[in-house]
Amino acid sequence: MNCKSILFFITLLAFTGLDAQRKFVVVGTTNDLYMEHLVGAKESLSSIGRFYGLTPRQLAAYNGINPQAVLPMNTSIKIPISEDNIVQRAEYETSEPIYHIAGKGENLFRLSQRYFKVPVASLRNWNDLKTDAVKDGQAIIVGYIGGVKWAAINSTATQQGQQGQVFVKPPVLVPVNADPPPLKDPNVMDAVADGSRELKGEMKPMSESDKYFKKSADDKVRKAAEAAAVIVPAPVPLDEFREKLQTPVDNEVKITEADIHYIPKQNDEGYFGAIYAMETEVKQTRSKQTEAGIFKTLSGVTDRKYYILMNDIIPGTIVRVTTANNKSICARVLGSLPEIKGMESLQMRISNAAAAALGIFDAVFPITLTYTP
Repeated sequence: MNCKSILFFITLLAFTGLDAQRKFVVVGTTNDLYMEHLVGAKESLSSIGRFYGLTPRQLAAYNGINPQAVLPMNTSIKIPISEDNIVQRAEYETSEPIYHIAGKGENLFRLSQRYFKVPVASLRNWNDLKTDAVKDGQAIIVGYIGGVKWAAINSTATQQGQQGQVFVKPPVLVPVNADPPPLKDPNVMDAVADGSRELKGEMKPMSESDKYFKKSADDKVRKAAEAAAVIVPAPVPLDEFREKLQTPVDNEVKITEADIHYIPKQNDEGYFGAIYAMETEVKQTRSKQTEAGIFKTLSGVTDRKYYILMNDIIPGTIVRVTTANNKSICARVLGSLPEIKGMESLQMRISNAAAAALGIFDAVFPITLTYTP
């Protein structure tokens, strides 16, 4: 083996070693996601593009350089991230995970929306998480990239072989996951039972907000059918309601809105006040002080059903909101708080009907939040 062949093998091993140590971290804004790539020896826009699933022209345009430019070693170029080059499973043995460094107030639902609707169940599975909460500064796997990493290496090796120096046989790219079996019901997907999979057509896993609104729509249809049949369910007596909440966990009974016979009263805590009161009789409460804003909704003006948007409490939880003027209302957590430019530090928003009941008219105001975990 001549000196040039030995030199090439050393370069190849060094390239592979660097790849093994590299962690691919995504930065940038939601509409402009990218990663930093440190140019190695003899790398070009073409070889880098093959690894990341991009053409030399795409890389050149994104970085504002000439497609034929020679890249100096140890310079940094940006790799744009999109649905075209990030996948939602490790397609090959050479696939590499890409990471998002979690910020304050982020959770898996927000990361799912940011990274092209990747299923929340997949994020939990990849990162071995039991809940949707993530820690500030935690590295979270949000997808995979580089299924054709060996193409860049083998292209160079093939060229060297044609010059009589060395030829490296390309490895066989074996899919890590075989195609999953078809769903029993094509209109229903349980992420826990069915596992993560690539969905085709229009079918997508329902988010927590989708489930909540679907339940609300189903409840309206059910109540309309009951009203048409002149079926009026009797209200549950208070003592029986308390017994249901104190039922042992192994025989737990879920209390639904249909179990509550509520008559709106001025200055009470609203429709969800009775549920909150019953829950706090059998569970310990937690409290936190923060600042809140307001979001607009048609609900709550007459029926006094109040809602709150926040990130770190499970949707459906009933919370008590108390303001500096010692007024309080009870609200249901509707879903996560969307990102709003200029208001990134805001951790929650209450419905406009809730704000009116509390006598609040400021854009941002302090509150005390009490809830049962």
